[in-house]
Amino acid sequence: MGLWILTAVLALLLALFLDSNLRLTVSRFEVGDGRLPGAFDGFKIVQLSDLHGASFGRDNDTLASDVLALKPDIIALTGDFITDAKDLPAARNLLERFKGIPMYYVTGNHDWASGDIDALLAMLKDCGVTVLHNEWLTLERGGARIVLCGVEDPNSWADLEKPDSVVNRLRAAYPDDYVVLLGHRNYWALRYPDLNVDLILCGHGHGGIIRLPFIGGLFGTNKDLTTPVRETFWEKVKRTFRDTGPKYEAGLYQTDSYELIVSRGLGEAPPIPRFLNNPEIVEVTLK
Repeated sequence: MGLWILTAVLALLLALFLDSNLRLTVSRFEVGDGRLPGAFDGFKIVQLSDLHGASFGRDNDTLASDVLALKPDIIALTGDFITDAKDLPAARNLLERFKGIPMYYVTGNHDWASGDIDALLAMLKDCGVTVLHNEWLTLERGGARIVLCGVEDPNSWADLEKPDSVVNRLRAAYPDDYVVLLGHRNYWALRYPDLNVDLILCGHGHGGIIRLPFIGGLFGTNKDLTTPVRETFWEKVKRTFRDTGPKYEAGLYQTDSYELIVSRGLGEAPPIPRFLNNPEIVEVTLK
């Protein structure tokens, strides 16, 4: 009897493990704001983050088909598409499927640490992707506009301009416009709680890699038992059951200044595979 129970438990864990790493999910968020121009009501952003060279279906066919089925107005790519040069083909195969849809990229820490950032940027250009290096552009629809800004990852240049400085320059030019910010890291609500934007899309934390019911993600980006915002595991357990404060590791958060969406990402964070934490496509509809 005990052997059968053990076998059943192991089979269940294996099934959950395979599901957690292979089955794509779509997380849908509606973001409402009275400052949004009426012409952008229903504007759809699909966010992809932290691919790390993963492939879903042959040549990423499954991932591409799932994204195209959502009929996005734009695709936001929030970094870490490669860990090294061998990941470039999977990323290219995916992005080539989206030609004709405006795509915008901000770099992640692994993109820079790969040593192949130049090859990545060249590939993105070939695929028609606009890379935002601490810069912004306007998106126009029905005679109205919003501003899309992208900030560079801190792994880039030693003299990198900080995000608050970038946003201050942006606001000097567009003081009253609705602003969507793309930035790879998920620390915004802690490091930049007063940033003068309306919506931030980010990734980086992989949803905590291993997620447990009621607890959420277990691991930080350094693969230790911390959250992505440097809270120890036992502090997190105590806080979870006290029900105080957000975790900033996955999902939608509201701060006093902006709304923040943290993607769980698509690829693994080696050497720890996902568990109860499916690869995620994020769909954001502005209202």
